Amino acid sequence: MVKILAVGDFHGKLSEKLFNKIAKIKPDYILSPGDFCGNEKLGKLFFKYVYGKSEDEVPYKIKKEVVKLEGQAFRSGVGMIETLKRLKIPTFAIRGNWDPTPLGHDLVGKLKREELVEVRKFERVQNKLFTFVDLFQKEFPEFILIGGASSTSPSGLKMDSLERRLVKNGFSEEEAKEYVISLKKNWKFRQKLYEKIFEKAISIKKRTGKKIIFLTHNAPYKTRLDLIRHGPQKGKHYGSFQEQLLIKKYQPDIVICGHMHENFGKDKIGKSIIYNSGSAMDGKFITLNI
Repeated sequence: MVKILAVGDFHGKLSEKLFNKIAKIKPDYILSPGDFCGNEKLGKLFFKYVYGKSEDEVPYKIKKEVVKLEGQAFRSGVGMIETLKRLKIPTFAIRGNWDPTPLGHDLVGKLKREELVEVRKFERVQNKLFTFVDLFQKEFPEFILIGGASSTSPSGLKMDSLERRLVKNGFSEEEAKEYVISLKKNWKFRQKLYEKIFEKAISIKKRTGKKIIFLTHNAPYKTRLDLIRHGPQKGKHYGSFQEQLLIKKYQPDIVICGHMHENFGKDKIGKSIIYNSGSAMDGKFITLNI
């Protein structure tokens, strides 16, 4: 039997109390659904002044502050990973929506030069104690791990309604069309890649009897784990539609996710047991014996 500890959504914070608790548990592996970067001030500023607004609607002073805080958020994420390494426990992680990723979030569009610089710096944190497994399958002696990719939108939205919403939020009609075309193209790319990864994992499972663990950042769509609990969107689901479809089709034994901090707990899709590991900022994590 192997002991796994799942912890994520650090947003630059890992208290000494939680660090010591993890050290005391002594898991064989740590799995993380990401969001190493970030800080509370940036989050509040973003949702108050930036989220859902066009670039022209955001005051210059706010833009300047956001850029400064984004730099701090990135550095705190790198520091966060270095802190985890001090535990001397092999850690396998995917990047969350706050973390720089070579794929781009939702695999849409090309990365800007400054984003590529951060991506490369983030890549360099990897060593024998810490490895990124985004869109990757890895076999362990005791289980098979499938790493997902950062996806923060339901992705089940109708493309025409998404296009209208983008225009309403400041995109030109041409930009909105290009974005939606890119989204469709990259959805197909990621779907094909996921199918190859899952089919390989299932083949290994049939041969070895090992359980499959699917590690993804966002919770699957329309579960107890992706429900918005507060604000004007209260009661709506905001998980990943693509992950929901994959889980329904391939039925991995265990799914570990995060993103929506308030939904710490578990749910099921068919035979798959899904865990939201909550936020490390709140001292949350889960342990599993396999």
